[in-house]
Order: sequence, then structure tokens, then C-alpha cells
Amino acid sequence: MESGRKAKPLVSDAVIVDGDWHRIGFVWDGSNRILYVDDVEMARDTQANLAGSTGNLIIGTGAAMKSSSFWMGMIDDVRIYGQAMKP
Repeated sequence: MESGRKAKPLVSDAVIVDGDWHRIGFVWDGSNRILYVDDVEMARDTQANLAGSTGNLIIGTGAAMKSSSFWMGMIDDVRIYGQAMKP
């Protein structure tokens, strides 16, 4: 993590263990971060002043790439938009 960045985890109580495909969405509009699971808002917080990054985008594991943080499932159809989207 770059010096000066103070992002905190966005935590949800959603537990997905049914083996089905699910749509996970994340929106950050410059102030608010919102996490969606199957188009239902599951978590929200305010994180103003997050700086942009020139580092790697890591999907499916924590930034330190520890094996205990690896996502145990499949990830498909990743999309990144340059504007806030609604499900």
C-alpha cells in the first residue's frame, strides 16, 4: 500500500456458500463505497479522499498475496467502469 493511503476494509455479513453464480458489484463515487451481492446493497461506508493508484489491481486475493486470502471459487466477467453504475 502506498504511503498516505488510508483505505479500510468494506465488510459485509453476506456469506455465499450455495455453489451458484452470484453477481458482486462495487461502486465508489468519490465519497461512498457500496458493495452489492445479486443487485442488493450489502454494505456501505464513506471513504472520501482516497487517492488513485498506479499499482496493481488485484482481484481474488489480498494485496499481500498470502495463500490464506485467496478466493476459493471462480471469477468470471470482470468489468471496470470509469463512472459510478447502478445495478
